[in-house]
Order: sequence, then C-alpha cells, then structure tokens
Amino acid sequence: MPRPNPPRKRPRRRPDSVERAARAEVSLAKQTAQVKENGGKPQNGKLQPAPKTRMFGKGGGASRARPIDEPFVPWAKRSYLILVALLAAGEIAVGSLAFFTLANPKPTFGLYVLGVSYNPLVPVAAALVAAPIAKLITKEPRALRFMESVMSGILQYFIWLAMFVALTYLIGGFASSKSSASTIATPTAVGGLLVIDILSFVATFYVYPPLYKFMRRRPPPRQPRAPKPRPAEARQGSKSNVDSKDEAGARDPQHKDPTS
Repeated sequence: MPRPNPPRKRPRRRPDSVERAARAEVSLAKQTAQVKENGGKPQNGKLQPAPKTRMFGKGGGASRARPIDEPFVPWAKRSYLILVALLAAGEIAVGSLAFFTLANPKPTFGLYVLGVSYNPLVPVAAALVAAPIAKLITKEPRALRFMESVMSGILQYFIWLAMFVALTYLIGGFASSKSSASTIATPTAVGGLLVIDILSFVATFYVYPPLYKFMRRRPPPRQPRAPKPRPAEARQGSKSNVDSKDEAGARDPQHKDPTS
C-alpha cells in the first residue's frame, strides 16, 4: 500500500557553465591519462572534444572576448583622475545645453552653471558620457560597467549637495528679486559655489575608487550547519570499544564461555 503522504523530492540543482566546464576538463584529463596507460588507444574508441567556454564579445568574430566570471580590476589613479576631470567638463557641457531648455524667465547663465550639480540628472548624464571617453584616453583594458559609471556621478552629486546645504546655512541663503528674473548672489555666494564645485570633484576622486571596491565585496558563502545528533545516537557514541564488544557478545547466540 503506498504511503499517504510521500516525501517530496527536492529538484536537482543544475550546475552553472563554470562548473560544467571544470567537470569536462577533469573528464578529458582522465581520458587522456587512460589513453597513455593503454598505449595510445582510447577505451571508448574516441576522445571527447575540449570543453567550449562561453564568451561574450561585440561580434561573432570579436577578438577581445571576455569570460562570464570576469574579475574586478580597478583602474589606475591617473585614469580615475582623468575620469573625474571629464566628469566636470561633461557637467558644464550638459548643463549649458540644459540651460537653453529652461522656460523664461531664466536665471543668470554663470550662476546656473556653478550650481548645475543641483540637478541629479546632469551628473549622471555627464558620467555616462565621460566613462567611455576616459577609457579611450587612458587605454584601460577594462571598460567601466554601467553602475560603475553612474555611481561616479551620483557620488559627486551627494557630496556637492551636502556642501551646498552647509554653504546655504553659512551665508544665510540666496536672495531672490521679485522684479527681476535673475537671482541676486553676492560675491561670497559665487565664491562659495566655486569652492564647493572644486571640492566635490576632489572628494569624488579620493572617495569613489575605494567606495566602489567596498560595495563590490561579496559575503562569504554560508556553511551548512552540522545536523544535531539525536539523544540515542549521542548515548551510543559515548560507549567505549569494550562496552561495544560486550554487547555484541551478549547478542551473539553462538557465543560460548571459553572456560566451559
């Protein structure tokens, strides 16, 4: 009679491409060793072909194909410096183009360019433009990933925003004129905006590489917990070899006393 509630079988985990390639290489090495032992004749009549590793490239015959598990290799400090400089130039260019899309009345062009980092879309767009240009200039072998490029602009935006809040608190805010469309800014405010612009890019150069490397750290894999022994198994495991032999002799019906 079948069981009313049979245990469910867990689905078998299919190994990924890296594990399959490793197993194929081990199998091929074993077959090669067996062929050498048999005098150059394979047992099954033929050898298996070499495992094919899946590669990604720009085209079918791309010479620079990268494997699936490509390790993270950071850029050189000089390359990151060029990236930050291009990020600043990109924000000025993107901000200048965004100025002409504003509706009237428009603020002053120079003041708008100094505070262009206030819009988070401008640093992100500038980072996406600056990353491939920086790779082209620095001749780095690895291109920046999408999130790696976007993170440089996001980090610069948050650093600039924190400094802008502190500057606004120190100078007491920016005064705006109701009769004029332009914002009236004192020389202290203009100088403060220029200073926080420069400091935000300098801080991005020093904070961005170690921060992204820290965020890419993977936690160690969890080790399976050892099953807890049952009370009966624990008591059986605590017995000595002498006790085990005595119990085995008592259970054996053919055991005879050697003195009889």
